[in-house]
Amino acid sequence: MRQTVFIADLHLSDDTPELNRLFAQALGLWRHNTDALYILGDLFEAWLGDDMPDAAAREAAAQIKAFSAHAPVYFICGNRDFLLGERYAAAAGMTLLPEVREITLYGKNYLISHGDEMCTEDKAYLRFRRIMRNKAVQKILLSLPQAWRRKIAADMRAASRRRKGATGLSAITDVSESGVRAALARHPQAAAVIHGHTHRPAIHHHTFDGREVPRCVLPDWHDGRGGYLAVSETGCEMRPLPEKPAEAV
Repeated sequence: MRQTVFIADLHLSDDTPELNRLFAQALGLWRHNTDALYILGDLFEAWLGDDMPDAAAREAAAQIKAFSAHAPVYFICGNRDFLLGERYAAAAGMTLLPEVREITLYGKNYLISHGDEMCTEDKAYLRFRRIMRNKAVQKILLSLPQAWRRKIAADMRAASRRRKGATGLSAITDVSESGVRAALARHPQAAAVIHGHTHRPAIHHHTFDGREVPRCVLPDWHDGRGGYLAVSETGCEMRPLPEKPAEAV
C-alpha cells in the first residue's frame, strides 16, 4: 500500500553514526512505496548555516537527493535547524515549507508543524523562539564568523541540557491543550495534527468543534532506534525503526 511518511527529531550529526546509518536504511525502505516524505524539523542536532554543513549533513543531502528522484521531500524547520535554508534544501532535493502547513492526503486534511509553537505554557522558550525566528536576527547570525557561530551553538546546546536536567519532561515543555485549540482554530478543516519536538511519541485525541481530532506526536531517534508515522488511505500508523511488526493506532 502506498504511504506518506513523516519523521522528526533525528538530531543527526557526525557524533551519531548509528542514527546516520539508520536514516540511510530507512530511505531505502521507503523508496518504492512512498508518495512523499515530510521531515518536520530537527533533522540535525544543530545547524549553523548552509555554508557550514558537517560530514553527516553532506551525506544526508546526497541520500535525500537520491530519494527525491522517487518521491518529493518536504522540510519544516525545527528549533535545532531553523537556519537551514534554500542552499542546503536545493542540494538535498527538498522543498522548504512554512512553520505550519495544512496539507491534503488521501482525501483528508492534516495540520503539520515541528510542534514547538504549540508549547504555549513555556513562556520563556516562546520568547526565545520569537527572537530566533526573526529574519533580521537570523541574517545577523548567519553573517557572523564561523567560529563565533560554533561557540553560540555550543552555548545554546549546553543551556538546553541544563534546562532539561532541571525540568525533565515536565508539563510546561509539552504541547498544551490551548496551543492545540489555537492551531485548530486557524485550521478548522484539519482532520488530524502531526508534529514532533516534544520527544513524547503518542497518539492523543482532542475534541474540537464537536468532533474528535487525533494528534500524532512523532518518535524521536536515539540509541540506534527511531520511528515514523505512515499515513495512508486507511489512516495513520506509528512504526518503529529498525522495522518490527507494525502496531496500528
